[in-house]
Amino acid sequence: MSVNSFLKSLLKIGVPLGFGIFLIYLFYRKLSPSDIEDMKLAVKTANYWWLLFSVFFTLLSQSIRAFRWKALIGATGYQITFMRAFNAISINYLVNIGIPRAGEIARCGVLATFEGIPINKSIGTVVNERIIDMLMLLLVGFIAFLFQYTIFMDFYTGHLAETFNPIIEWLYIHPVAAGSIFVFSSLLGFFIFKKLLKLSNNASTRIGKLAQGFKDGILSIFKLEKPFVFIVQTLLIWICYFIMVLFAFKTIEQGNSLGTGAAISLLFFGTFGFLATPGGIGAYPLIAGYLLSLYGLEVHLGTTMGWILWVGQTILIIIVGLFAFAMLSREKKIKPKLLHDESKNS
Repeated sequence: MSVNSFLKSLLKIGVPLGFGIFLIYLFYRKLSPSDIEDMKLAVKTANYWWLLFSVFFTLLSQSIRAFRWKALIGATGYQITFMRAFNAISINYLVNIGIPRAGEIARCGVLATFEGIPINKSIGTVVNERIIDMLMLLLVGFIAFLFQYTIFMDFYTGHLAETFNPIIEWLYIHPVAAGSIFVFSSLLGFFIFKKLLKLSNNASTRIGKLAQGFKDGILSIFKLEKPFVFIVQTLLIWICYFIMVLFAFKTIEQGNSLGTGAAISLLFFGTFGFLATPGGIGAYPLIAGYLLSLYGLEVHLGTTMGWILWVGQTILIIIVGLFAFAMLSREKKIKPKLLHDESKNS
């Protein structure tokens, strides 16, 4: 690895992680001694059985996601087992804790190594997953906006307006420029898409083969044998996420008053914490604290609940990810031995 590549990798990891640690520092330096004592007491008296139930639904959502991805891979013409899909996704989540977005490549790398599935094809299926997840997140956001309008707008005004209002105002004042940017982006996207389609039709070149494989992965969603099952699986994944948050509320006594509205809002806004920092460190608990304060929970107690949920999820990801890594490593060692024994017997 060159020095430049090493520095880029270091920046990719260090900058988001540093941002998360900086957020933690800014928050905790403002806490009073009584707030800190409240947080310690909440952690000591927390009902961790509810956290186990919450973590169980996280694991269940990951299992359903593995079945769903297995179906997408099957639509490209390749077959994988549930455990292969589950282990690959577990590696995905584990890697993302340290290097955001690198987990998706690692996931596809598992299939390339153990199943011989071209990475460009599997990446196409992952892109499908990300598009679907984004649509589901927008649906959750719409539900939160519809049924929690006052809370939604209060949180936006208090914590997001400063960032997004200047952008919205600029778009309002400069409609022609905004429209031109939209048209240009659309035409550029259409041109790139058309170019990829043209390249994919010429499978004799290396770029053509890559484009063909990526296109196959993207189009896999239209070739599913059981599209209705795929839709149900998608809904179940997000229902599991919702129940996960709802159960996490019950870990601390003060969270028992929080209901479905708070869970829907945290499910939507909390997602942005995982986009802001690696694994959501720092960002997710703080979003939980400030958001739940709008539902009557004190900020420092809401943050404590957020930390409890975050730690539970992170421990699960690490344990399951390391287990998957161990299984794959063991298989990698066993396969050559089996092939060697077979060649000796023949």
